[in-house]
Amino acid sequence: MGSDEIKSFLSWLAVDRHVAVNTQKVALNSLAYLYQKFLKRELGELGFALAKRQRHLPIVLSRDEVGSILSCLSGRNRLIIQIMYGSGLRVNECLRLRIQDLDLQHLSLTIHDGKGHKDRKTLLGMSLLPALNAAVRMAIRVQAEGNIQVAGPQ
Repeated sequence: MGSDEIKSFLSWLAVDRHVAVNTQKVALNSLAYLYQKFLKRELGELGFALAKRQRHLPIVLSRDEVGSILSCLSGRNRLIIQIMYGSGLRVNECLRLRIQDLDLQHLSLTIHDGKGHKDRKTLLGMSLLPALNAAVRMAIRVQAEGNIQVAGPQ
């Protein structure tokens, strides 16, 4: 393969595959590294079609749509979706929450090691307090029951 095939490949990524600019740059840098370090060949000027910046607006559910979804859920699943929607959490952030991440007095919660490996604080809806208190009490009770050891016959 030469520079014509690389030019065609990078243009194909942008035009046919609609990849992001950074994806195209990663492919270019990988190929340039391969050619310079291992094949000991210079690529020269390629002049390929650059990918266009992709701007996708997020799809946001209306309050009625969220309400209809929540009406179909109950228990733990409902609480998870309520926290995600009300506090703006991602799925993994919500599923990794611990009791010590909740600050029920100040209606906030702390997300550790979120996107970009960053910690952040976010708000917690007041309507979630009863369900969260019940979930915390249940988790503490289950933990306490798990630590009780039943003596069997010896």
